[in-house]
Amino acid sequence: MKDIIKLNNELHFSLNEEIYSEDVVYKCFYWYGADFNIDINKIDSMFLINITSKLDSINHNELLVKIKQDLIDFKLRDIVTKETKNIRELLIAKAFAHFESDDNPLTEISDPIGFDPTNF
Repeated sequence: MKDIIKLNNELHFSLNEEIYSEDVVYKCFYWYGADFNIDINKIDSMFLINITSKLDSINHNELLVKIKQDLIDFKLRDIVTKETKNIRELLIAKAFAHFESDDNPLTEISDPIGFDPTNF
């Protein structure tokens, strides 16, 4: 976080794109939309973030601490998502794999209403 400017009900700062991807930035600040107006602009490799309170003035220090924690949280989520991508793809492929067997079940199938799935 660089170039932090604190005004009455506004907070302005920049984030380096080499540290925080666009996905991380947007996912993080999406959750601030209820209480704040968020403007995100990208210039070169920097995200310029402008936060304006919809209510009263901002506790700048408290908000900065929360933003730093949320950025770390969403960056970690992004890292875990990328690291586990292959495992998730394998699990999904396995779950939806079509397995055909011409053999009838080895156990007896019984149904109280008389349905016999082997008679098709």
